[in-house]
Amino acid sequence: MKDLPLIHGFNKSSEAGDNVFAVSIFLGSCNLRCPYCMNHSLVNGECTKVIDLNEIKNYVLDNKVSQVNISGGEPTCTKIEKLINLIEEIKSWGCKVGLSTNGTNTNYIKDIINHLSYITMDIKAFNDDIYESISVDKGGHNLFNVLMTYNILRDNWISRTDFAYEIRITLFPPFINKFNINDMSLIFKKNDKIVLQQFRNNMPLLDDKCSEIKPYSEEEVQDILNVAKKYSSYVSLRYV
Repeated sequence: MKDLPLIHGFNKSSEAGDNVFAVSIFLGSCNLRCPYCMNHSLVNGECTKVIDLNEIKNYVLDNKVSQVNISGGEPTCTKIEKLINLIEEIKSWGCKVGLSTNGTNTNYIKDIINHLSYITMDIKAFNDDIYESISVDKGGHNLFNVLMTYNILRDNWISRTDFAYEIRITLFPPFINKFNINDMSLIFKKNDKIVLQQFRNNMPLLDDKCSEIKPYSEEEVQDILNVAKKYSSYVSLRYV
């Protein structure tokens, strides 16, 4: 078998779109340090568990799984040859392959997107100072890179019938509010699929202080949702 990245996590059913559930696998490492990250053992390189790819393959084949999503961590921190090898191996099982990314490694996404059927991109904030504060490599112009990655996703969606994408925004109060969500108007199109995810503080997170941050109330989430719906006809909520 070709050189492949280590797989540190395996979820047999993860939400991957409207009424679509898929197997998810998790790679290690990340170039961001989001304080509310739930996969911090992957981000910090502390996860020593390794999943045998054959275990995943057997589950996929036995259960006729139609899609496998690659998540992390941040998959684009993996050596690109290894990631492409993994994608092509999974596709050989008869599956579509999706990818979850923070969108900061624009050229990497440009080089692998033709191998993928689906990409989920997380936008952390609409402020470059926030990106700078959570970036491992400083001065990386990460918000600009995210916007350039969005253009790549959009172009592929327009030109390909076998590709779709989704934008996710976690409603972490220090990063996102109903006022800066208006910046969506400068970025997105009305037919973009946008998913707002509720911030949860009731589990171990990368920064322990996040447990002290109160998530938005249902009323506040609804206010943010109403603002977002001005800019996209396909906005939904998860984890509320």
